[in-house]
Amino acid sequence: MTGVRTWTGGWTGAFLVVLMAVFVAYPMLQLVANTFGGLESSDLLQTYREAFASSIALSSIWGTVWLTLVTLLFGVPLAVLLAWITSSTDAPMVRSLAMLPTLTLALSPLVGAIGWMVLLAPRVGILNLALRGIFGLNVDEGPLNAFSLPVIVMLMTFYIVPYIYGPAYAAFVQVDASLQEAAKVCGAGGRWTLFTVTLPILRPSLLAGALIGGVMAASVFAIPLILASGTGLHVIPTQIYHYILQEGRTGPAMAMASLLSTVTLTAMLLYFRLLGRGRFVTISGKGARRVLVPLGIWRWPASAFVLLFLFLALVVPLAALIYLSLVGFWSSNVFSQALTFDQYRRLPDFPNAMKGLYNSAWLAAVGAALALVLGFIVSYRRLRDARAVNRLVAFIASLPLGVPSIVFGLAFLASFTGGFLPLYGTALIMVAAYAMHVLPIAMRNSDAGLLQVSPELEEAGLICGDSRAGVVARVLLPALRQPLLTAWGLTFIILFRDISMSILLYTPETIPSSVALLGIFDQGWMTGAAAYSIVVTLISAAVVALIIKSADVAEAG
Repeated sequence: MTGVRTWTGGWTGAFLVVLMAVFVAYPMLQLVANTFGGLESSDLLQTYREAFASSIALSSIWGTVWLTLVTLLFGVPLAVLLAWITSSTDAPMVRSLAMLPTLTLALSPLVGAIGWMVLLAPRVGILNLALRGIFGLNVDEGPLNAFSLPVIVMLMTFYIVPYIYGPAYAAFVQVDASLQEAAKVCGAGGRWTLFTVTLPILRPSLLAGALIGGVMAASVFAIPLILASGTGLHVIPTQIYHYILQEGRTGPAMAMASLLSTVTLTAMLLYFRLLGRGRFVTISGKGARRVLVPLGIWRWPASAFVLLFLFLALVVPLAALIYLSLVGFWSSNVFSQALTFDQYRRLPDFPNAMKGLYNSAWLAAVGAALALVLGFIVSYRRLRDARAVNRLVAFIASLPLGVPSIVFGLAFLASFTGGFLPLYGTALIMVAAYAMHVLPIAMRNSDAGLLQVSPELEEAGLICGDSRAGVVARVLLPALRQPLLTAWGLTFIILFRDISMSILLYTPETIPSSVALLGIFDQGWMTGAAAYSIVVTLISAAVVALIIKSADVAEAG
């Protein structure tokens, strides 16, 4: 292992230590330092008093906790059920159904919120207009209301399900059927082995999915911003936005951000502690095999349930946006208007519309690629040479996993506006923030691939006279092509549709598509916002299709 150890040490290690210190550890420490107002402050808690002085600020804490817990209450069981149906049952078309929940990643929270508002707006919502016409309701509003807590919870649930579904599906696939058979021999009969054997074994994967889903739910900004008006619901991300962009007070915003990040980081550390207490081996040495659970008369309803999720989470809001984008004006006579493509032709004339698409495309592509390279190197060092410094670098690089995106953006704003590295106002601050925020995702995918490649293959290449770069190019990268491509695609989608970090860090020259869409929405051009939403979603959908195709090719190979 001498060659491998040499590659994991030296200048590479020093470079990574500096990089993680500057772009991860320093922003988080700077956030805490700015929260307390500096050492010269006579009262270190003054900033917190300012942050939580109003009843709305206190309500935002309770609202965030409530919304996150309720979303997890519905999202985790739904994601686990979908994963179980598509991986462990004899439901029809199960191979094709397996990738359907992942398709919902193409729909950003902002686009989803606008789509359901178009459907359920009390006065002119398309579905409300249809229901009033079909049933002859002589009312001006309703019967449904987009600006309600049930709709917000529904959209939040749809949003976090694919993040929980991924780890759950992968874990279900790896469970050896011999474990279930042994349980049945010991008296645990029928489908109850799902609860007595399978789910306890999958606890680490389910905890990982719940953790990611919880962090995602706690940091969602767009859905409450669009739909929480009039519901009495306030959440920390929108309160941070209010403090910075409407009141110009960064201190209280940082106080709320530090509170949110403390909770999410504590949850992440608790997860690692629970994971380290036991072993969870799901694949036996004789080779894992799966036995699909027979559903009997529930086979077709199970497949229909998966399709229903895709229909509600993706098809329905997109259909509403497509229809609205083809009419001239959103009003009560929306069904009597001629359908045209005028809104799409007018998009290039709207300020920042095309610039936003261009900026989001290249910023997300570069940020995802940078995260992928760094994630691969950090993962390689930790797995091939588990020295203390390598483990420390990997731990620091994992911290953004437990930090909500709006908090991470605020930390970068506090750290790189002036000071020793004045990046604010440049595209570099967005590239760096993007890359560091999704770095843990790139690391997890690299971990999964590297654990399947024996270090002996690398040593064999070095012994045969190949260089380390050649070994990486000709041995590791071909073997890791699918997980690395999946990691790039997933991180690209997350960054392409990001609004929480971007709204704090962008400038007129680096405006992303999410902020441009919010600008169109704020100016009241709803048909244009619908058209722009469709364009953004098509780009994300193309990347999702690339991920699915690469997974199918890898599985076929």
